[in-house]
Amino acid sequence: MIEYKCEISNEEGYIKYNHFEISDALQTILREDYFVYNTDSFAHEKTVENLYKKNFTEKYNRDENQQMFALYIDNEKFQEKVKFIYSIIDPEKYQKFAQLNKELDNPNELTITYNIIDSQNTKVQMYHLSIVDIAFVF
Repeated sequence: MIEYKCEISNEEGYIKYNHFEISDALQTILREDYFVYNTDSFAHEKTVENLYKKNFTEKYNRDENQQMFALYIDNEKFQEKVKFIYSIIDPEKYQKFAQLNKELDNPNELTITYNIIDSQNTKVQMYHLSIVDIAFVF
């Protein structure tokens, strides 16, 4: 398990951090700069939007897939989760990982946990994802 902490903001001494806990096996699919998610240094906004359009809004027809839109595509929390995944996972690295690992014995053990921690050590868990969640959006 790898753990990484990166400062998001510092407002008059009140600091917020990205905090990631990632299974070792998933380290190979991360963007090189995944830890700058939610910071001013994050530079993948267009890529994230394009992936969301390609894999969801442009992939499905609203009239033919009304349930898909109602349950997922129009759901703001789902959009946020998907865009988080696209922000930290490199699509090409994920594709290679999927080709090499067609079957996984314990997919629920391959996880990414993302928290926000502040300077007072208050931790708020934002996402706890497994490889199954990641596979669903790619």
